[in-house]
Amino acid sequence: MTKENSNKIVELYPEMFTFTTRGYEHNVFQKGYNKALAYIHKHIKWTRKIDYIQQTNPYKYEFAVGDGWFRLIYELVHGIMVNDLKKGDWITKVTQCKEKFGGLRFYVTGTSDKNWSLIRNAEQKSYGVCEESGSEVEVGTWVQGWTQTLCRQIALRRYYDKMDKNEFAQPTKFDECWKPSHKAETIVTKRKRISHLICFNSIG
Repeated sequence: MTKENSNKIVELYPEMFTFTTRGYEHNVFQKGYNKALAYIHKHIKWTRKIDYIQQTNPYKYEFAVGDGWFRLIYELVHGIMVNDLKKGDWITKVTQCKEKFGGLRFYVTGTSDKNWSLIRNAEQKSYGVCEESGSEVEVGTWVQGWTQTLCRQIALRRYYDKMDKNEFAQPTKFDECWKPSHKAETIVTKRKRISHLICFNSIG
């Protein structure tokens, strides 16, 4: 994810990405310094390169995912923040945010049941969102090498790029690289619920 998008997420809830060095106890001065710096970082962006005392700098946090999942993660962090504020005595800490086997993985130290539900829903939803473009149209799985959730357009672009660079060890068809997803979508009407199965065909 780009630094610009990473910062937009961190700005929403910087405390979520801040950790004190394990086993270290801050004195009164250090606590005051870190608190003041956090305020300055929030309002004066060019100061964010300045680090805290024995504490991680949230603005240096790296999201190991593509920009296509920016909105998904932004909404997740916002939801967690709202729940934490309602609880009043807890700040959820994220330890890792990455892609694994084509899906989002969002690890935290511990949180409420409501937040766990938000996390699980976001992780599940990620399989229907292109990690590169954010598209939810014709989304499938890239299975050639590193598994990744991509829309058909991005997958085709990657396929032809690899073809041009002769990166395939042997002749390879597009449908050997990218598999369309199959999902059940329920359409709710005033009279009844109709379930449809959507299947996107691939090309050879």
